[in-house]
Amino acid sequence: MKTGEIVELRVESLGFEGIAIARLHSGDGDGLVVQLRGGLPSERVLARIRRRKRTYLEADVVEVLEPSPHRRTPPCPYAGECGGCTWQHLAYAEQLRWKEQHVRDAFERIGHCIAQEYRPIIPSPVEFGYRGKMEFSCSTRRWIPAKQWESMEPVAMERKQPAVGLHIRGRHDAVLDIERCLLLDDRSNALLAAVRELVIACRVRCDDQRQRSGFLRNVIIRCSGLGEMMLVLVTRSPSDQSDQLFLERCVELGSRFPDVQSIVWGINDTLSPIPAGPFTVLYGRDHIRERVAGIEFRISAQSFFQANVPNLERFVTAVLDAASIEPSDVVWDLYAGTGTLTLPFARQCAHAIGIESNTAATCDAQANAERNGITNVTFITADLHDRAAWDCLDGLSTPQVVVLDPPRAGMHPRLTEYLCRRLPQRIVYVSCNPTTQARDVAMLSHAYRVVAVQPIDMFPQTYHVESIAVLERC
Repeated sequence: MKTGEIVELRVESLGFEGIAIARLHSGDGDGLVVQLRGGLPSERVLARIRRRKRTYLEADVVEVLEPSPHRRTPPCPYAGECGGCTWQHLAYAEQLRWKEQHVRDAFERIGHCIAQEYRPIIPSPVEFGYRGKMEFSCSTRRWIPAKQWESMEPVAMERKQPAVGLHIRGRHDAVLDIERCLLLDDRSNALLAAVRELVIACRVRCDDQRQRSGFLRNVIIRCSGLGEMMLVLVTRSPSDQSDQLFLERCVELGSRFPDVQSIVWGINDTLSPIPAGPFTVLYGRDHIRERVAGIEFRISAQSFFQANVPNLERFVTAVLDAASIEPSDVVWDLYAGTGTLTLPFARQCAHAIGIESNTAATCDAQANAERNGITNVTFITADLHDRAAWDCLDGLSTPQVVVLDPPRAGMHPRLTEYLCRRLPQRIVYVSCNPTTQARDVAMLSHAYRVVAVQPIDMFPQTYHVESIAVLERC
């Protein structure tokens, strides 16, 4: 089987990362697994082989011969090429069913453990317009969608055109210019359009990854359920008048958009795509406000906050219910962020302790506690992948409940060992990656049993799913 060859396939299932799974049943490679972009279970498709690996093939659907009853026409014109969404062609009820299945498969196939209860997934109240934060990449080379090629003049295709948008799926060097993202609300899309107009009007030099040059690297838009918005501009150090003019014109957006309460600017001259800060306030405050579980939070440019604003209240409620906190309990919130979970815990327990590696997030968390008059909480800046952090934990009261919400990579193996030594009565493990969550739970299985697993959809139109696992000491 050669690269570029067209084959007919019957799709069997959807894998963990939303990729359709099929098998070759004739010719060279009979029985070989094919990972397929764009297919849905039960469909008969024609697919082009994109890459051959040692144990499987990668392919793209070029024609659907027999569509799934769950296939729908994506409402977004960028679907299929944009890396932001992967499941717009799948009906939402079916997205939920597969997410439930993927969580269960992760625990049983990867973690080799069976939960006493798999609870029905909590859906998002809306499919679109739900994101409270969206980061757009800026590039001096705009990716031309395949459907536009035939209508374009050859000169236009060769000309460097700036793009403010999202990366092509699987490529970090190609940016698709996004005029309107359906995951954002109308206000955020209007702000994005205004920034794009200024990029063109000021002739801003966008990022060129190949040359490691250009001024504008990222445009980040944040919004809250309280209606407040923040615009974050990430650039290299300014080097000419057009750079300064662009920043000055962006400040004017604060008066054009009444909901914009904060415009901040960060410089990133490093190779890393993540700005280290500090950020300069160009307009308004250095934060916007959000209210969850009756608690007001401040969200700064670098704060981590759950992306699905309409489903945030249900998410926090689900974690609180899973924790089953008693008034006399001590609760540890590891990977605490800005205290989104720590502060609601503090209102139900004797004392809550939040551990967070990001200093800016810890400062926000402490400010949030003071803003809400919550005094039975302590926030500590410590990296839980560092042995020094465990020495810090040794000096704290043994908790009855530990809540974990680590990055996608999961917990450090030594942290699981540490928890098995401290042996809290209950662990509530929150994760946006069920595969690493199941791996970590397996490492705790000699001391804990999985009582319940609660999926919640915080990422409609994608394969991502949030999972809340409740572990009780054996």
